[in-house]
Amino acid sequence: LQYIQRFTLLCLSTMTTTRPRKNLLLLSVVALALLSTTPLLTYAQDAATADIVEDDVTDLGDVIGDAMGDITEGLDEEVVDLDDAAAAASVEESSESEEAATVDDAAATADETTTTAESTAEATTDEQTQPQEAQEEATPPPAQTGPFIDLFGEVLLSLEMVDETHAQVHQHYTNEVLSGKKVVGLYFSADWCGPCRQFTPDLVNFYDKMNARRGKKDEFEIIWVSRCRDVDSFGQYFTHMKWLALPPQEAMGQRGQYLGEKFKVKSIPTLVLLDEIGNVITLDGRNKIPMDKAGVGFPWRSPMSVLVSTLFPRSFRLLVKSQIAGVLEKAKAVLGGAARGGAAAR
Repeated sequence: LQYIQRFTLLCLSTMTTTRPRKNLLLLSVVALALLSTTPLLTYAQDAATADIVEDDVTDLGDVIGDAMGDITEGLDEEVVDLDDAAAAASVEESSESEEAATVDDAAATADETTTTAESTAEATTDEQTQPQEAQEEATPPPAQTGPFIDLFGEVLLSLEMVDETHAQVHQHYTNEVLSGKKVVGLYFSADWCGPCRQFTPDLVNFYDKMNARRGKKDEFEIIWVSRCRDVDSFGQYFTHMKWLALPPQEAMGQRGQYLGEKFKVKSIPTLVLLDEIGNVITLDGRNKIPMDKAGVGFPWRSPMSVLVSTLFPRSFRLLVKSQIAGVLEKAKAVLGGAARGGAAAR
C-alpha cells in the first residue's frame, strides 16, 4: 500500500508541476489504476479481517480522491490560463486594430491636407497666370507704317520644320522682319503649277547664294504670294520654301488680287523685285535668274535706278515717293470727281 501511495503521489506531483495537457493526465490516471490493481489484491488476500481491507480501501479511495481533486484543480488552472491567454490575445488584437485605425485616420488627414495644399497652389497659379494672359491680350500690336505695310499688310508668315513630318508656322511684324533688306522679291506661285514646281528649287538655291555673299549677307528676302486653291495645299507647298509668305487668306483674297494687278502678273511663276522703299527694280526676275545663276548682275537694276540710289539716301527717296503718291491720289480724286460730275450733267 505504501508503494502504491508513494508511486501515486510521485506521479501526481510530477503532473501538477509540469502542467501536462488533459489527455496526458487522463492517461496517467488510467495507468495509475492499472498499476495499483496487483498490490491491492495481494494485500486483500493477506489481510486478517475485512475491516482492514475496508479501512485500506477507504484510505486508498481517499488518496485517489485527493489525487483526482488535485488533477481537477490542475485542469481548472490550465483552462483558466488558456482563457486568460485568449482574452489577452483579444486585447492585443483590439489594440492593434485601434492603432491601425489611428494610422489610417492620420493618413487620411495627411491626404486631405495635401489635397488642400495642391488646390491652393493651383488656385494661386491660376490667379498669377490670369493677369499675365490678360496683360498679353491687352498689349496692342505696334503701329506700323510705310510702303511695305501698304503692300503686304502688318503680318507675314514663316515656316520652321520641327522634324521630317512636322512644321511650325510663325508670325512676324512686317516692318521688323523686312528691316535691313535691300531687295524684296514677290513670288507668285502655286502647287498645281508644273513650271512653278520646277522653278522653286532653283529659286531656293539662288536665294541661299545671294544671302551668303560677303558684305551683303541676308539682304535679300522673298515674300510668297500663294495662288494655291486651299489652305492645306498652301501648307504643303510652303514646306519647300525658305522665305516669308503672305497669310493664305490674304494671298487668296483681295490683297493677293491687288498685288497681281499692281505688278501686272499675267502668268505664274512670276518674280517681282522691289528695292528697300518698295519701288520696282524688275518685273522679270523669273527669266533673269536662269540667265544669271551666279547672280553677277543681281538685282539687275537699270542704270538710272543705280544712279538715284547712289546719289540719294533711302530716307530722301522714301519722302519723295510718299509726296508723289499723295499728289497722285489727289489727282485721281479730282479726275474722278470731274468724271462723275460730267456724267451727271449728261
